[in-house]
Amino acid sequence: MVASELRLILQDLGLTQADFARLVGVTTRAVTLWIGGERAIPGPADAYVRVLQMLPPNLRQIELNRLKEGSAMRDGIYKITFQGSSGGGAGMLIFENGRVYGTDTEAVRYDGQYVFDEGSGLVSVRVKVAFPPHVTSVFGVSNPYEWAIDVTAEFDPKQNSGAVAVTTSIGRVLNAQYVFLRYLPDVAA
Repeated sequence: MVASELRLILQDLGLTQADFARLVGVTTRAVTLWIGGERAIPGPADAYVRVLQMLPPNLRQIELNRLKEGSAMRDGIYKITFQGSSGGGAGMLIFENGRVYGTDTEAVRYDGQYVFDEGSGLVSVRVKVAFPPHVTSVFGVSNPYEWAIDVTAEFDPKQNSGAVAVTTSIGRVLNAQYVFLRYLPDVAA
């Protein structure tokens, strides 16, 4: 399949580049590169779009409904606020194709991954939280060197906001709030 053929098929199916990216599990940027002819379309993506195109309309619609009904993870930018025993803070997290990354007001870095469970509709998050030297955590811990903890949480990404309990590798639970701010752009600049 060539770039122009993929572009036409997506148009015929009424799929955006972002929708197709979510269906085949790649970034929107990857689809943009395929359609622009800058990268070859991988065999599995080629096969998927051809099968989707050949499906009877009712079966095709079942597959496309996964996107329209929001059963897939809602990637985008989330604001987080949190409160610990020694203070609170706020930050931004980006959820993108199984990855989580971001920062907060104290230049703490968040890097990890998530898994969306279609059955429960919840997303499980596992993130390494890296603190710069001399930055005090909301638990009152500070070190003269960079240090990190692992955190896990679970939340409903279909909700625009909500509370979440964050479990830490130092044995403390953090109360947090999340707010969905926006989807990621369809095409990277």
